[in-house]
Amino acid sequence: MSRLQVTLEAIQHVTHLHLDMDLSKSGLMCLVGRNGAGKTTLVRALRNLSNSDTFIRTATPYAFSQKSRIVYDLGGEQATFAYNNTLRSLDCRDKISKELRELVAAELPMPYGARFNYFKSASEADQDIRTAIALKTYHCPGELIAFLNAIYETDRYSAMAEVRVRGKNYYALVREDGTYIREDYLSSGEHFLINLFRTIKGPSKLLVIDEIDLSLDAAAQANLPSWLREFSGQYDCKILFTTHSLALMRQLEVDEIFYMEDNAGSVSIKPTSYSNAMLMLFGFAGYDRYMLTEDKMLVAFIEHLIRRYCPETLLTYKIIFIGGASQIAGLIDGKEADQLLASQEKVVGILDADQRNEKFSDHPRIRMIPLESVEEAILAASREDAMFPFRAARKDFSKGKDFNHYLKQQGATQAQIFDYLIARHESAFQDIAEFLRGFLPPPHR
Repeated sequence: MSRLQVTLEAIQHVTHLHLDMDLSKSGLMCLVGRNGAGKTTLVRALRNLSNSDTFIRTATPYAFSQKSRIVYDLGGEQATFAYNNTLRSLDCRDKISKELRELVAAELPMPYGARFNYFKSASEADQDIRTAIALKTYHCPGELIAFLNAIYETDRYSAMAEVRVRGKNYYALVREDGTYIREDYLSSGEHFLINLFRTIKGPSKLLVIDEIDLSLDAAAQANLPSWLREFSGQYDCKILFTTHSLALMRQLEVDEIFYMEDNAGSVSIKPTSYSNAMLMLFGFAGYDRYMLTEDKMLVAFIEHLIRRYCPETLLTYKIIFIGGASQIAGLIDGKEADQLLASQEKVVGILDADQRNEKFSDHPRIRMIPLESVEEAILAASREDAMFPFRAARKDFSKGKDFNHYLKQQGATQAQIFDYLIARHESAFQDIAEFLRGFLPPPHR
């Protein structure tokens, strides 16, 4: 019973998806793919095996239809979750064995993952933790200490204490004065790695983590795969995870990366290489200039700024949606941009102004537009500008994204909305305009 097959039918936008894994071999399986390819839907489906309310808690009822179902097959033993009209979600009438039920331990992204929901449990154990530290009856978790010290390239975790309370292990950093920092008060990245370590040592044969890079800096992302590989072999488990991190992908072996692609709802999972994943995800190929940014709206807005301020440039350029601002900063500041894209002076990050107080904001190759959010700026303007030029009968919007979509439904083009915002803040846009003219200069005369 070493082969797990999972088939999804008519779940959210996924009409068909089939995962086939050999669990007799330990190792890593990294799923990469564009947003909307079905990665999180698959992780939810895997988590649903041990937590049958996963879709009820994390998905809209409109994600399902009468055709919706998930079939799990472990070496011939099957369990089928089909659509239940009463629950408006998926339900299983089959008897699920303990082996199948405990097979998978899955971690979802914010706000559902254990990395974001362990605070209450740790808080309730605080008195026991405090007593153990005061009496020095705690244990020294050498394996966890080595793991954290290696990932973060430090020795600060050498003072980590392990306290067992009501069958659970809790961790805290003990200071020289006897005070301590409980695990849930560490950074989200540190807390995530502690939970990951805890899960790896658990009974499940398949560990699944969505967006494994979410709380980690670029250096930690790069250091993680070798340790996951070692843990996988040591504890005889398979570790499946999703990521958008080039720093992490680059450290994977050739047989560890798989590309997920959605073709009209039919999702395929195929082996791929690092270079092919890089090309498919980010389009890294043959451009004179690269601009890395944090969301799709900013990609469109920067494209508009270039058409406005650099209409004559002959340079080819690529605006790439990478993800979080810290990820962009890590890519810009590290060696990857130089090695993967082009020489340093040809790669820049362009962010929203809400990142201006971050430590990377003064980096010479990171620039910001003068708006904290393009979509929120247009919503704010509709409330502040008595001469607001677009038809907007509705006034009850709370999110800029929804309002921007509404304006386009009413006949405004995205270009008109962008032009209005630029004209409204014309002087503030001069810095980014000047930078773009230098970065994408006109032809030599």
